[in-house]
Amino acid sequence: MIPHTCRLLLIEDEPVTARITRRMLEKIGNGTYDITHTTTLEDSLTALKSQDFDVVLTDLNLPDSKGLNTPEFIVSVDPDVAVIVLTSTESDDIGMKAVQMGAQDYLVKGAFSDSTLHRCILYSRERHRLQRTIRQLAVIDELTGLYNRRGFNSLKSDILERARESSHRGFLCYFDLDDFKKINDRFGHAAGDEALSEFAILLRRVFRKETALVRIGGDEFLAMGVEARPGLLDENLQLLQALLEEQNKERKGTYHLGTSVGLTTFGRETTLDMDQVLAMADKALYVDKRKRQSDTDHVNIRHFQRKVSA
Repeated sequence: MIPHTCRLLLIEDEPVTARITRRMLEKIGNGTYDITHTTTLEDSLTALKSQDFDVVLTDLNLPDSKGLNTPEFIVSVDPDVAVIVLTSTESDDIGMKAVQMGAQDYLVKGAFSDSTLHRCILYSRERHRLQRTIRQLAVIDELTGLYNRRGFNSLKSDILERARESSHRGFLCYFDLDDFKKINDRFGHAAGDEALSEFAILLRRVFRKETALVRIGGDEFLAMGVEARPGLLDENLQLLQALLEEQNKERKGTYHLGTSVGLTTFGRETTLDMDQVLAMADKALYVDKRKRQSDTDHVNIRHFQRKVSA
């Protein structure tokens, strides 16, 4: 049984096929499927962008799209939806190519029953859910729940491009926890893991959800995004400082959690690539860490800011 009403987008320009398919879905059970019907790829992509669907059931050949271009466009617009292809040919080659391009399954028109259709939808949804979970696990750090290095590599170019298109500045903050080895050595690795998780929670509290938060490895973290308004980044770092101070006071007698910060900002005129932006943030981090190591006050967060010159 499908656990709740399945929101299904039926993309079919042939009236007879669309009518038969709808009747099959309605026969399965009242309320099992909430069906939206479109006849062109353009209207379908508009629907996918404005509504949430669980499954797309699509013909390959539409008035404005032919063959394997159809599932390719659908998957690119909404990778979170399970796609099932309807094909007029019994050749497995077309169906297999559609699956290789991101579809979950394929059905030959006129060769399936209502129960076969229902089972195909059920299995496709579950298969897609498992695949999505595996993809998420591959890019998420298990301890902190933040993106890992692989996840960051898949996002960084898009964020840089978003900054180039925005009137607000983009930023990359590189964090390195202070004296993290001492926390592990004195209080044990469990305390070290607790410190890493605690810092990740603080980053989530401080930065907007559109910001990519990353545990690069060990005790190194990144925050990369675009300011929603001028000055917000400075406010975020001040808030992070205040939260760390508050947590350290509450912890009383155990480890002290602090961080060095390397900050790079960039705007729409920048010509630097991601490797150059990362290198500048890393250099800023090194400078700030040297400053903090020579300062006895390890409570305040100081950050060294370098603005990328276009």
